[in-house]
Amino acid sequence: MPMTNIMVRVLIIYLIVIFIMRLMGKRQIGEMEPFELVITLIIADLATIPMAEQTIPIWYGVVPLLVITVVHFIFSFITQKSTLMRDVISGKPVIVIDEGNIDIGELKKLNMCTEELMEQLRNLNYFDISDINFAIVERNGKITVIPKAAGMPSTREDHKIKIEESEIQYNIIENGKIIKRNFKEIGQCHKIEDIMQDILHNMKCKQEDLVFACLSEGGQVYAQKAGKDIQDFQIKLTTNKEAELLDTKQKKEAAK
Repeated sequence: MPMTNIMVRVLIIYLIVIFIMRLMGKRQIGEMEPFELVITLIIADLATIPMAEQTIPIWYGVVPLLVITVVHFIFSFITQKSTLMRDVISGKPVIVIDEGNIDIGELKKLNMCTEELMEQLRNLNYFDISDINFAIVERNGKITVIPKAAGMPSTREDHKIKIEESEIQYNIIENGKIIKRNFKEIGQCHKIEDIMQDILHNMKCKQEDLVFACLSEGGQVYAQKAGKDIQDFQIKLTTNKEAELLDTKQKKEAAK
């Protein structure tokens, strides 16, 4: 019976696709990485072929679906283990508003105009750009906003409580590996060893024991060991000016 055959095929493919999407996780379309969105679109296309064409064996649809699922898990594993491959496959977060200033160069790289930026900011309920300290376009295309202290939705100013400006926090360790490019972002590339010694001394552990650590330009650190709660502490960061003075002092002492 042709109609019964079609219904059975549709039901089988439907259940397989539901199973695959459950394996992939619960992300919404707008939260997917680029490769995840591509795989989702391919799955949708592959699923329709055996549904619509009775002359095509159902395995011609099932097998490609299973293969693309394996590909998804391979890509997910690679992006979790390698920050370099994650940047290549999914891109990396881009700062489009830096200390209240729009970075036109970064917008052009993202093929985004200022009008589109302002539209997305309005969707986040930021109608005055002067209230924004930083805006970051994440890997999934969404924008994260760090407001200026005066624009934060709180009543601290009404109570005359001092509010410090927000700072960007950069991931510097992930699964025991140092993310060196983020040290460059905060201008501390030449002090990686000293910073790591401070962090590991405070955490009383080895670098390999850390699953996560982030650092702000002001020296605030949030770090977590495997199976432990996240910890926060402050470390001393040497500014470029201080580093120059220190180098000059050391050269003078060496000349003596």
